[in-house]
Amino acid sequence: MKPIKLLTLTTRNYLIIFSILIFLFFAIFYSLIRKEVLRSSDEILYNKKQHGIELFKRNGGQLSPEIVLYSDFSIKPSSKHVIGDKYSDTTLYESVDREWDEFRKLTSYDLINGKYYRIEIVIPRLETHEIIDSIVQSLIIIFIIIVIVFYIATRYLSRKLWHSFYDTLEQLNQFKVDHPQELTLGSSRVKEFDLLNKSIESLTQRTRNAFQSQKQFIENASHEMQTPLAITQSKLELLIEDPNLTEHQSQLIQTLINSTDRLTRLNKTLQLLSKIENQQFIEQERLLLKPLIEQTLTYFEEQQENLRIEVKLSIEPNAAVTANRMLVDLLLTNLIKNAFFHNQPNGRILIEANASSFTILNTSSADVVDGDKIFNRFYKQSTNKDSWGLGLAIVKNICTINQWTITYRKKDDLHSFEVIF
Repeated sequence: MKPIKLLTLTTRNYLIIFSILIFLFFAIFYSLIRKEVLRSSDEILYNKKQHGIELFKRNGGQLSPEIVLYSDFSIKPSSKHVIGDKYSDTTLYESVDREWDEFRKLTSYDLINGKYYRIEIVIPRLETHEIIDSIVQSLIIIFIIIVIVFYIATRYLSRKLWHSFYDTLEQLNQFKVDHPQELTLGSSRVKEFDLLNKSIESLTQRTRNAFQSQKQFIENASHEMQTPLAITQSKLELLIEDPNLTEHQSQLIQTLINSTDRLTRLNKTLQLLSKIENQQFIEQERLLLKPLIEQTLTYFEEQQENLRIEVKLSIEPNAAVTANRMLVDLLLTNLIKNAFFHNQPNGRILIEANASSFTILNTSSADVVDGDKIFNRFYKQSTNKDSWGLGLAIVKNICTINQWTITYRKKDDLHSFEVIF
């Protein structure tokens, strides 16, 4: 589900609730108005009936000239010996207009001078409809105006209310933990936002302090380790040149030199991994993948020749990424090195790249690797002592920092790593 801005979400919810309430009010109001108008019409019919009966009684049970003038009034003897009034809607044909019009009708059975009569009175519903239509149209116009004013006012007030919150978000997006300038959010008129800003300032300050402490510790530890390692390696190299050493002693010293060299390179790799995780590679630029891949492949020409590995490239000319050059070099170098390192004699390497992804496939005698562990630090299936299991961990961290996705799978007889930009 696509995220929605808080201001849009709150305004939309308020508008939906307000529209429902207005609709309910409109329906109730319309019902009451219609009921009141019909009640008034029925009251007019009843008054006409009473007036007609009074005139009928005064004229001795005969239709008086005044009643005859009522074209909508009729009184006839009834065979039904009942008394009561019934109001209903009906339609009558108007010969002048040549159409059927709606009327309100009163049918009444009354006892007049000891005889039962059936009285019918009708009045046009035109006035009733006109009143209701006028009210409905007025309400609709008022409703539209209220909704528009409510939406604009709510959005304006909400924008002012959430201004400090959005300002905090913007500053947090620009915050860099390695930046020397502290994060200052300021105060807000809203108490909750003010407390939030103070908590964020305190949290970011603790984060910066922890980052600086960790960074300083790593740099100091790396430096302090590098110096004695360099001295040890130098002394061992001088010692192995002593002509008085026996063959056994020379072998022991050579083993120490190899271990010291391995420890030195491991120290540099861990330091590099820490710098990547701390996002100390900030500069970014647009990089074409084809020249970078071709340059990286030149580093492994010796392995390619020794193992007789076939390398096939399928790279689009416009394939490019926007990232830090050193990190992209590291990513390509580690993935291509991994493809050569775990390959087999007379094997194959396929490299594909386009504007949205980079894929490298290689043959290998190894089985399927656990996809959940392959990017973990120090995880390796190879027994080679020169492998530390850190190359793919570096690749994973580079992808995470750049918000890329890397996946591993075995496709037929090929091991595949795909990076989606």
